[in-house]
Amino acid sequence: MQHDHLSQSLERARSIVDEEIEAMALLRDSFDDRMVAAVGLIQACPGRLIVTGVGKSGHIGAKLAATFASTGTPSFFLHAAEASHGDLGMITAQDVVLAISNSGATKELYPILEFCSTNGTKVICMTANEQSRLAQQSDICLQLPKVKEVCPNNLAPTSSAVITLAAGHVLAVLLMERRSFVDSDFGKLHPGGKLGLLLSSVRRYTDEFKDTVPAVSPQELLGHVVIKLAEGQRGCVVVTEEGTNRLLGLITEGDLRRAFSPDMFNKTAQAIMTTRPVTVSVEDLMSTAVSVMKERRIANVVVVDGETVVDVLHTKDLMQRGYM
Repeated sequence: MQHDHLSQSLERARSIVDEEIEAMALLRDSFDDRMVAAVGLIQACPGRLIVTGVGKSGHIGAKLAATFASTGTPSFFLHAAEASHGDLGMITAQDVVLAISNSGATKELYPILEFCSTNGTKVICMTANEQSRLAQQSDICLQLPKVKEVCPNNLAPTSSAVITLAAGHVLAVLLMERRSFVDSDFGKLHPGGKLGLLLSSVRRYTDEFKDTVPAVSPQELLGHVVIKLAEGQRGCVVVTEEGTNRLLGLITEGDLRRAFSPDMFNKTAQAIMTTRPVTVSVEDLMSTAVSVMKERRIANVVVVDGETVVDVLHTKDLMQRGYM
């Protein structure tokens, strides 16, 4: 009996997702040239994109404002209920307002519409009701399809909330692509967390963590190379040109093991070094450095500025600092 109940619950869970997928398909087919016009209007906006709404639309609006702001479109969320109590002052004629209401009958939005009309602020709306006052008073109406809520009473905003969020994501991504917003731009706006770390530059990493680079000249005997390797605690030493710090090669612990022989300590660094070590530029992203180390399965990568050695990255350090 319990097994039957579990099977029914799982089947229902899947059917709920299927219904929301159907709603998403309706959204996909609803897009027309108004979406393109909305992207153009926001892109040309000299001010900010102000997202507004109340209730579930407000929650979605707040999330979308954060998404726009983090992907290159200056944006903030204005709670429609607070707007009539002084927050209308946040809206200027240089801004664009994105008003969200599935029904189009959210009364808290009316003062905002009137203020924008008087102030010359452009309004884009998202609503499923093209005949609503919201749609009629907006410059561009992004009409959402009427969808069946997965709520058993067809009341709680569920499917409608999903498609509204998705429509906002479409706007954000199209704007990113219009602006050629790239990984490095994303990293500048996300300096915290692992994602931000990986999207920061190698230069930023070396500025923060750079330590003395274990380095030897090509003529150095291996006895001194071993001492340098132990002192540096990077698992390697770089071989550089004296006076210029130009990269000539790299010696790892593995290279020393492979070079072991009775006359090992009579050899020079140049005799056993890898002459073309893997490098990354200070201008590269940390994600590039981490990817190279993972793909090549190497513990070290040399950071260079042109041909000059700047630092040596080690997987142990990167793991301790949250990059891997």
